[in-house]
Amino acid sequence: MKLFNRYAMSVAGLLCLFPVITHAGGYMIPEQGAKAVGMGNAFTAVADDPSANWFNPAGLSFQKNGVMIGGDVVAPSNEYIDPVGNKTYSAKKSIFLVPHTYINYRADDSKLSFGFGINAPFGLSTDWAGSGAPFSQAGAGSKSITFSQIEAIHVNPNIAYRVSENLSLAAGIAYYNVMKVHLNSLALNIGGHGDGFGGNAALMYKNDGYSLGVSYRSSVKVDINGTAVGGSGVAVLGLNGIAGNATTSLEIPSILSVAGSYQWQDWLVSLQFDRVDWTSFNKIELNFAPSALNLATGTSQTIPENWRTTTTIRLGAEWRLDSSNAIRFGYVNDPTPTNSVDVSPRIPGNDRQLLTLGYGLKMADDITVDLAYAYVWLKDRNLTTASAPVYNGTYKSFVHLFSSSFIYRF
Repeated sequence: MKLFNRYAMSVAGLLCLFPVITHAGGYMIPEQGAKAVGMGNAFTAVADDPSANWFNPAGLSFQKNGVMIGGDVVAPSNEYIDPVGNKTYSAKKSIFLVPHTYINYRADDSKLSFGFGINAPFGLSTDWAGSGAPFSQAGAGSKSITFSQIEAIHVNPNIAYRVSENLSLAAGIAYYNVMKVHLNSLALNIGGHGDGFGGNAALMYKNDGYSLGVSYRSSVKVDINGTAVGGSGVAVLGLNGIAGNATTSLEIPSILSVAGSYQWQDWLVSLQFDRVDWTSFNKIELNFAPSALNLATGTSQTIPENWRTTTTIRLGAEWRLDSSNAIRFGYVNDPTPTNSVDVSPRIPGNDRQLLTLGYGLKMADDITVDLAYAYVWLKDRNLTTASAPVYNGTYKSFVHLFSSSFIYRF
């Protein structure tokens, strides 16, 4: 157990080294295992590797013990076209790493399986500072936006019980450590951190090539404590560099995934529906402790968001070329939870579609390597009704994502 604890803490420390970005619906990063990515993350009814800890822990009952280590390389692009001058401005381009690690164990002849996962399924980073975009300039006043970030890790122990030869049930505890939250503008640089607990439950039924998977993850409220620092936008009030305590909260949405798969000879096909309840992200409430900064902030500010529940459709397939090689394909239709009034350049995304391709290589009886690529195409967002007119314009985005995972079975 001491060795296991040291392993978990070292992996958590590794995850803390990397900023996280997403251009998924909202700020979720569903790409948490290379095999799953290759199949468009239509993996809730498959869940046959240690990433089942995230996709469907009930799948742990139907597989050998294993350890999985891997991650994603994410290369996004965001552009804004000013409707007045028709000039294009680009957000800062960066490469982001999103690691994941999982372990599962079951004693011989036991109906209980244990799993443990550390990953980063939620995050955000959008940097318009220095882009020259009108909303990042002094002319935007209190509506200016420069830098946004959510950086978090997710720690998730699970237990699965094999009820019968065909049915497994699972439950787990979800802990989120939100290490960094930044909502920066020319007027204020706001940063903080916090954590929160939730839970998850799942089932899997397998019979004659068919498999049904259901996974539910509860919402998690995270109270954020931090600091607000006056920026150049409030220098005229003498508040540039003045700091005060600030608090807010972040609610990670609940997720319900329902999926079915069918294995026919060398082909595996999977269809999945994800319902993500983003309605909990209806506003950002900022509360400011008494300080000189209140001259600019007051005691509180509210940023409306009014996100809606979304349903994502995922379709994936795997073609086994032989006992050691497999090719995977996937397609995803993922609608945005945002609306055309409250949306802002902090999360400028729109409805997105993914095309994915993957490859699996069994190097030995106990060693597997999975690779995947996803192209994320976001529909252009032509804003004309934003609550802050300075946000109006056209937003163009796309993402290249590369994923790899290494699995050792024991």
